[in-house]
Amino acid sequence: MSNLSAVESLLITGANGFVGRSVLERLAYYQPSDLPKEIILVTRKGIDFELPPALSPFTKLEIQDLTKPWVLNFESTHIINLAADGSNSPYSEKASQDFRLIGRNLVDWLNSRNVLAKVFHASSGACFGYKSLSSERSLDSSKVNFITARLDVEEMLKKASKTFGFDLSIGRLFTFSGNLLLEKSQYAVTDFIKSGLTNGRIHVTGNPETVRSYMNQEAMAEWILQALLNPVGETTLQIGASEPVTIGELAEFIAEKTGAKVDYAPNPQPGDLYLPDNEKTKTKLGLSEGLNWRLSVQQMIETARRGSNVTN
Repeated sequence: MSNLSAVESLLITGANGFVGRSVLERLAYYQPSDLPKEIILVTRKGIDFELPPALSPFTKLEIQDLTKPWVLNFESTHIINLAADGSNSPYSEKASQDFRLIGRNLVDWLNSRNVLAKVFHASSGACFGYKSLSSERSLDSSKVNFITARLDVEEMLKKASKTFGFDLSIGRLFTFSGNLLLEKSQYAVTDFIKSGLTNGRIHVTGNPETVRSYMNQEAMAEWILQALLNPVGETTLQIGASEPVTIGELAEFIAEKTGAKVDYAPNPQPGDLYLPDNEKTKTKLGLSEGLNWRLSVQQMIETARRGSNVTN
């Protein structure tokens, strides 16, 4: 585990989301002597989960809509920026515009501070890892808008870090697994587990040859925390597991573990590949990928079977 005892004040934006909560749960495993002296959580509407008791003495909550100019009257030495649109339509034009606004407001706020912070900014693996399995298919316009917004904010932060002198790491996040994902919908791994346990059937509506990888949430969180402590210098990191798994393989594995049957769409659209090239990142951070996807998904199934961490 990383030692964050030298961190005076850690600001985490978007702390109510899957990634933010994963980071907080990971921090709860740390010894108190290894934690930051202060952890400030910034969310739009508060947090909808119980904060790990081990973190309570170190943590305070600020509620603010970060698409508006930031009114945060403190000096943070370290920032994990996970804030996004927060809606169920991440590929909408409004979501992309809001993402740009958050990035611009972060830059303006950093410029107004007296402390040169160390910043970790969460971008998307979609900027790097999407490839169609069909040479005749290109990305749809909504996904292009999503990627463009992420790249725009990456460039904005890179320019600002050079101008204002703060240290920056950009993490392009890929696809993940873990118990906290059971609370989310519209993720294949979660939907397959819920369907397998409740209906005895798993419906694969997309192309079963589509390729993903699944890093467990604990490893993801530790990679983010280690990236925050990286040596000074602009860095772009690929955060995700390298082992490929097709959607068909994922469905069949979950079906085997839940006693379900798998149904495949008769004429699926061409699939795609979404996979990091993370060797440089692993070397730089000196970390492993953690649980492989089978063990991580098995943990999710066992948790779902017990009926905890699952919402419909």
